[in-house]
Amino acid sequence: MKVGDWQRTYWEDEKGNRITIQEVLLKLQEEPVVSLEVGILTHLLSVPIEECRKERADLSFPIIMVEKNGEFQNILDGHHRLQKAVDENRTHVFAKVLRGD
Repeated sequence: MKVGDWQRTYWEDEKGNRITIQEVLLKLQEEPVVSLEVGILTHLLSVPIEECRKERADLSFPIIMVEKNGEFQNILDGHHRLQKAVDENRTHVFAKVLRGD
């Protein structure tokens, strides 16, 4: 990953609605960090994991989850951190949860 690439990160739904990483971080600014069970999230790991990035992953930073209708839908940020938590047999991981659409 080149320096600055994360700043261009965005997600787009099937309707063409787009949200950037900066907008997500702003929305989550006042949300508390919570502890989530690793086991209920592993099925959401959906990107190739680069070993070097996983090794450098800092588990003190929360992952960002999307929750809709009371269910976790996907991981917006933190695939490498979650995989590291799995590999280290951790039971919980820090997270911030983006709720809604």
